[in-house]
Parts: sequence; C-alpha cells; structure tokens
Amino acid sequence: MLDFISDSLVIGLTEHAPLVLASIGFALLYRLTGLINVAYSETVTLGAYFGMWINTSFGFNFYATLIPAGLIAGLLSVGTYFAVFRPAKKLNVGALEMIIISFGLSIFLRHGLQFIWGYPVRFYDVPPPDTFRILGTGVSSFRLLALISVGVLALILYWFIQRSSFGLRIRALASDEDLAQASGIRPLFVTVLIWFIAGVAGGLAGAFYGVGSSVAPLLGWRQFLFILLVVLVGGSRGLGGVIITGIATGVALAAMSLQFGQVLYAQLALITAFVVILKWRSRRVAETAKV
Repeated sequence: MLDFISDSLVIGLTEHAPLVLASIGFALLYRLTGLINVAYSETVTLGAYFGMWINTSFGFNFYATLIPAGLIAGLLSVGTYFAVFRPAKKLNVGALEMIIISFGLSIFLRHGLQFIWGYPVRFYDVPPPDTFRILGTGVSSFRLLALISVGVLALILYWFIQRSSFGLRIRALASDEDLAQASGIRPLFVTVLIWFIAGVAGGLAGAFYGVGSSVAPLLGWRQFLFILLVVLVGGSRGLGGVIITGIATGVALAAMSLQFGQVLYAQLALITAFVVILKWRSRRVAETAKV
C-alpha cells in the first residue's frame, strides 16, 4: 500500500506537472473574460512545436528553448486576441458564439501547424536522461527538473497575480471592468498583459509536455479537457485552488492508471468524478440561492 501511494505521488507530480502550469494560464483568461477559449489548446501545442523547432534547428538545449518558446506563444496569444476576440467583443458577440469562434480558431491553428511541420510525430533532440530513485520510484533527471521548473514558474505566476501591483489591476479588471477603468486602470493594457502571460504559461507547459514524450498536432487538444475541468473545479478558490486541483488531478491520474492498468480507464473515472463535483456544486449553489 505504501509503495502504491509513493508511486502515485512521484509519478503524478513528475509526469503531470505541466498540467498545473497550463491550468493557471487558462484560469487567467477564464477569470478575465468568462470565455472557454478552446483555442488555448493550440497555444499549448504551439509551445511544444516552437521549443522543438528551436532545439532541433539551432542546437539549443531544452532549457535554453523555454524562454523563446514561451515568449513566442505569449505573442501569438496576444495576436489572437487582437485579430479575433477583441473585434468579436466590440461586436457584442454572445458567450456561446465566442466559444464557437474559439473552436474554429483552434481548428485553423491546428491545420496551420500541420501545414508548416507536417503530420509526423516529432521529437526533441535531447541526450538520454539520468535516472534517480525518489521514494523507491525511478524518475528521469528531465522529469525531476521539469517538476522543479514548473513548480517555480507556477509560484512566480501565483505571486505575480495575488501579490504584485499588476496582479491587483488584473483582479480588479476581472471583477468589474467599469469600476477598474474609473479607478485609473487601463483595461486594454491589463487585458493584453493577461493574454500574454496566459500564452507564456500555455507555451511553457506545451514545451514540457513535448520533451517528455513527443510533439504532435493534437498534443494540446488531448490535455484540454483536463485543463478545463481543473479550472472549473478549482477556480472558485482562485489560483491557489487551481494549483491544488491540478496537483491532485495529476496524482489521481497516476494512481488510477496504476490501479486499472489503462490510462483511458483512469481518465474516464476522473472525468466522471469531476462531473459529479460540478453537479454537486451547482446544486449547492441553487439551494443557497433559494435560502
């Protein structure tokens, strides 16, 4: 039993650490706009492709690719805001229509990736990693360093949003745009900053996902449902709730994969648990409103 718990913790934390980072980026956009931006999945995928391209084309080691890959993904995120979402908002497009637009943008970006890099699965050019034993479980040096890097980046983003002056502006804008503007906050600047930070977080998560396995056009799409569920379940308690829920999700996926022997069964069981939690929460809110 102790071995099962330790294996679940180590595997869950090391393999699914990028989920926390991607969820933080998505949570920023969701809290600001209320939009379920399906195209965020392609931001994750693009981060993996940009990192792979810089790594294989210019000979940079993986960690040297993180900054440029994150910055490029952030700039692309801002570009989609100006090209698609800001004009749609000015036209007073409804929430459902915005989701449909984001879905169309996701398909467009995915096919653009396939046009540039083709359909074959690609890999980072990295040396074979060393292996360490943590709580009796073997962990590659890359996954260990990835966990540390993702943890540091997640804490930095959490501090930036919750403690810094810019973070205060972001939270004020998310709460009430008119009041924030009356207080002297420039909505456009803060909005662009949020889209950029979210893009950087998603791009970095994609780079970690890609180097841990492979780079493919559906990489971000395969992770998007869990990113969405983590944000919907944990987002009610802010970024701290998103981080905790993301960590718990990774550990739960690892535990159920070990138990069932099939990743698919683990994913289905976890999705069912998420749906039950969301259903229970909505019922609780409805009962509270009646009172």
